[in-house]
Amino acid sequence: SFYLGATEDNLEQIKRLNPQKHCGVKVFMGASTGDLLVENPAALEKIFRDSPSLIVTHCESSPIIEQNLNAIEDQGRTPTILDHPVIRDTQACLASSTFAVGLAKKYGSQLHVLHITTEQELSLFEPGPIDHKSITAEVCVHHLWFSDQDYPRLGNLIKCNPAIKAVSDRDALIQALHSDQIDIVATDHAPHTLEEKQRDYNSAPAGLPLVQHALLSLLDQVRQGRLNLEQVVE
Repeated sequence: SFYLGATEDNLEQIKRLNPQKHCGVKVFMGASTGDLLVENPAALEKIFRDSPSLIVTHCESSPIIEQNLNAIEDQGRTPTILDHPVIRDTQACLASSTFAVGLAKKYGSQLHVLHITTEQELSLFEPGPIDHKSITAEVCVHHLWFSDQDYPRLGNLIKCNPAIKAVSDRDALIQALHSDQIDIVATDHAPHTLEEKQRDYNSAPAGLPLVQHALLSLLDQVRQGRLNLEQVVE
């Protein structure tokens, strides 16, 4: 089934959702691709309070992203792909995911935080089996594979939101699979064309087409001794 995209004024639609027919409500807590965005704290409170089904969140703080972008522009230069993990940094992710987890605990919501990218965010999630967890976390295969060391070579090809970050973040995400702080490995499934990715940084779309590469990359992680085959299957 499909997610219903949350906006700041469709609470009545959300309240009418049938959990047997809809897999959940998707909330973009920071701006990404498209125009679905819920930033108003009061609107977010109501969604977490009243949603009858799973809430999944894209967690980035738009005010922090804007502040980081302005700092670069104040230096009198145009941002490039090398600035992507600086603009969409650890703090932008952590502030937003902390707020989401706080709301879920306050209202007893079932929450799934999409595409975790930072080591610091992992402290928000409990280790252990997924059974009986009401707050779960996910990592995408590209955040297990790439790091900020790959931007000079690959450029916009690995531009995605949230941004690919440091080697230490990537390694911590793999360790979180071992501790079961992260419950699901997922994909970005954003098949932008090569032509689109050749645009300048500001106009190139964010996203990677990874459905067909997910299993292969995970099997390479097994070959490198970073994961085991049973974990990949699970």
